[in-house]
Amino acid sequence: MRISEMKIGKPIEIYINRDGYHYRVVSKIEDVTEDRICVTLIASRTRVFEFEPTDTVDIVYREDDRMWKWKNVKGSVVMLDDERFHAFTTKEEGESYNRRNAYRVYIGEKLILHYLVHDVKRLKDIADMDALHSRTVFNYDSGADVLKEDCFRYVDCDAFIKDISEVGAGIYANQKLEKGDEVTFEFDSDFGMISCKAAVVRRLDSHQSSFLYYYGCRFSETSRNLSKYIYEKQREQLKKSRDIIR
Repeated sequence: MRISEMKIGKPIEIYINRDGYHYRVVSKIEDVTEDRICVTLIASRTRVFEFEPTDTVDIVYREDDRMWKWKNVKGSVVMLDDERFHAFTTKEEGESYNRRNAYRVYIGEKLILHYLVHDVKRLKDIADMDALHSRTVFNYDSGADVLKEDCFRYVDCDAFIKDISEVGAGIYANQKLEKGDEVTFEFDSDFGMISCKAAVVRRLDSHQSSFLYYYGCRFSETSRNLSKYIYEKQREQLKKSRDIIR
């Protein structure tokens, strides 16, 4: 997709990589030319975001169910009709984009992971279930033929969330889970409690001494305040590096 094909009024996602930190903002397209788009000025109160020559800037545009990404665009502030806008310039075409590659922010917090056990054999292999989780729920269908397929148990285990994005999270745990297993967890934030439901998409042996496994998890449901939480975390992490808004 060419940058000139973007539509005025559509939102644009802007990803800035500075000194190893990732920052994400969303703005609105105000003007489009052959190789440049202008967006609503990115500012906090009276302070305007200033791009640095060493910044790596990518932009993501969505139309219907498709997304495109432009890498290494040049960001600047321009004047149009006596008004300031942020502008992004590139002569390259955008490439098809999968949100699975969305930037993650580091969390580094302990939490309780709830995992759904739905296989009878695995249920039998878990010793002393009541001691592990006194509030375990056991549901079954009235039909004997489907009992083994429908029984399930939610079990708790200690875990450590490494990082999170709008589409998934990286989590350490000692419990061995399989691809496709369903997990849920929640944690507190300045925006209230955030709840997440996800499926395991990969398992790796952990290099983190406290846990045996590392899991890549893809969200199926999240609280609405997750995006605000991630945005604020990105701001905090960037400010620790330096004050990027002058």
